[in-house]
Amino acid sequence: GLPIASNLIKGGYELTVYDINKRAMDDLAAKGARTASSPAAVASAVDTVLLSLATPPIVREVALGRDGVASGTKVKTVIDLSTTGATMAREIAEALAKKGMTAVDAPVSGGVAGAVKGTLAVMVACARPLYAELEPMLKNIGKVFHIGERPPPRSRRAPKWWCSALKRASIRRS
Repeated sequence: GLPIASNLIKGGYELTVYDINKRAMDDLAAKGARTASSPAAVASAVDTVLLSLATPPIVREVALGRDGVASGTKVKTVIDLSTTGATMAREIAEALAKKGMTAVDAPVSGGVAGAVKGTLAVMVACARPLYAELEPMLKNIGKVFHIGERPPPRSRRAPKWWCSALKRASIRRS
């Protein structure tokens, strides 16, 4: 997540970030990001939130749990860069839709090296007009592919290199 957020900052985006790893937040703050006290605080400060987390249960907790993104007051779009699978993506999308938020399933491939270089493969599932809005921002982290409106079925045991590290970042164009 730290390299993804760093590439967004390099691309001219203002970020508000939260991570359980204070060092990661401090590193991003030194690059100009604002820090928040929780995922809900991030989602109350920005229109678009990106999640890059290690496991589906963590994604569910950060998105829907106590002080999660769904508790935010400003967010409209939640982009999950993690590999959660179609079932979890639908569950989160349905819960966020009830709050007036749009979920975008966008797992990445390329590992930490790809995240650092900004060469991840980003497989985005959402409506075409929303994809057109998000693509310029997502190009800062890699090559972006629109794979349709809904996430395709994926194995519950996704390849290890699809799993991004521990950053919850949000973006707002400067």
